[in-house]
Amino acid sequence: MENNPIFTIFESVPRQGAGDDEHTEKAFSLIAEPPEEGGEILDVGCGKGVQTMALAHLCPSCGIIATDIHQPFLDAVDEKIAAEGFSGRVKTVRASMDDLPFGEESFDIIWAEGCASIIGIENAVRYWKKLLKPGGHIMISDIFWFTGTPSDEPREFFAEHHPAMITEDGGFELIRNAGLELVGSFRLPSRVWEDSFYGPLRKKFGELEEECADDEVALMIIEGLKKQTEIFEKYPDEFGNTYMVMRKPL
Repeated sequence: MENNPIFTIFESVPRQGAGDDEHTEKAFSLIAEPPEEGGEILDVGCGKGVQTMALAHLCPSCGIIATDIHQPFLDAVDEKIAAEGFSGRVKTVRASMDDLPFGEESFDIIWAEGCASIIGIENAVRYWKKLLKPGGHIMISDIFWFTGTPSDEPREFFAEHHPAMITEDGGFELIRNAGLELVGSFRLPSRVWEDSFYGPLRKKFGELEEECADDEVALMIIEGLKKQTEIFEKYPDEFGNTYMVMRKPL
């Protein structure tokens, strides 16, 4: 897993998915009663921890555990923790998002920006629900179809590269089926995809192709990402990131 070329590619950019502090804050604001004292937040699949730092500022009384499977990402988070003065309140744990070393009902908030679909959104929601305290919240942001009848080009692309991708309505339904209450949702503006993810990736494609010239798998991934950026430019109204905040009943 550690040698997966996807890590080499995403180590080269500040964020490992689309998003920004503004929309992390907007999603956090949907939690009507965030923990005031001693709350615990789990940031799953934290990558380099951009949103981890945002959460630490948004909930200054909360403890935060940021998890990822890739140690270099966690090393980058640890550097941010030290630089921001969050040592002791924010910590990192290396763990897979589908095998987390925490007990049931351990967290007030579970946060997952752009990673739930790695293990399947339904699997993620049902598993993470067990780690959530009654009355606690899960936030996922991930890629969804905005239409049930996408154009041929994006439909064929994602049938190959992300066949499990579902519609927003499908996401809302699986949240209800998991016994959770949908608190609120919103779409990430297409400009944020460009500013935070596709733009930085585009600047790195040439360098990455040279670095990975002897790695056929890496080159295939890069080519897929290049194609995805082209498709998104043409069909931004048909798919994108949706933030969904849900609550576990008391």
